[in-house]
Amino acid sequence: MEKFKYLAPEESADAMVGNVKELRRIENSLREHFVQYDYNEVVLPSFEYVDLYQTMDVGIEEERMFQFFNHEGKRIALRADYTVPLARLYHKQGAGQVLRYAYFGPVYRKEKRHKGRSNEILQAGIELMGVSGERGDLECLRLIQDTLPSLQLKDIKIELSSAKFYHRLVDLVKDSEFVSILKRRDISSMMTLIERNKIKGSLQSLLMMLPGAFGDIDIIHQTLAIVEDQELKDALLELKNLYEQLENKDIFTFDLAMTPSMKYYTGIIIKGYSSYSAHPILNGGRYDTLLQHFHQDVPAIGFCYDLSHVMSALNKEEESND
Repeated sequence: MEKFKYLAPEESADAMVGNVKELRRIENSLREHFVQYDYNEVVLPSFEYVDLYQTMDVGIEEERMFQFFNHEGKRIALRADYTVPLARLYHKQGAGQVLRYAYFGPVYRKEKRHKGRSNEILQAGIELMGVSGERGDLECLRLIQDTLPSLQLKDIKIELSSAKFYHRLVDLVKDSEFVSILKRRDISSMMTLIERNKIKGSLQSLLMMLPGAFGDIDIIHQTLAIVEDQELKDALLELKNLYEQLENKDIFTFDLAMTPSMKYYTGIIIKGYSSYSAHPILNGGRYDTLLQHFHQDVPAIGFCYDLSHVMSALNKEEESND
């Protein structure tokens, strides 16, 4: 047992020593941009009630939370997400207002061992609550464009997709294996699914192309030429219209097989990738129904940088240049 005095727990992130100065530079640069866009930084409590996450069914399984019992015998957990606590804060402060929140700090989720992921994840992000549709989406995407240089990573790509598109596909296909096949981009399993469910016509053509449905704006045009369902069309047209209003379009691509990382996403979903990271360095999306859990009908969108993966990517990029 003596040796454990000298070791950090497996669940903990390794101590950061050499790159703290670089981490603080990134955080300070992000802060400056967030302030320019009128986002107010908030510091949230480290603990939340487990029931807050569970009753809202946001997509974080109870087994992935670090749980405790408080003095009242109620279950509490280390903060597993920033969006849900900020939705609760908006419920207390907002009353239909437009509020802009920024945050910096860790979230805690149990990850599978030997997957190269820490259970303690440093994040920096924003939530825009009270602004609907295209206006809010564009503000969020433009803020991403403005803050990406703060990371000083080369060759970052931002992938866009639509939770509306995804959820409508799930409704149309009605097969329990569909989401798993989509995540794996397994074309042979997709063919088996199509045969098993006797899917024909335009939906069959769409499902066959989905595993490879990623790339520039041409993939949106190609998919629109196939799709007949109006809800699917509307979701694709929303993506197309947003893209056309953006500057510096080169950093944006589309991935129509993307599955939402959180159940609460309802519109655009966003992931950012570096060639030096196996995991996304950015996640985000629109979530217009989350605040209904607090009896408020408020549109919202947000994104966060995974600074743990950003720092790892910077290390690998520096090593490759040596």
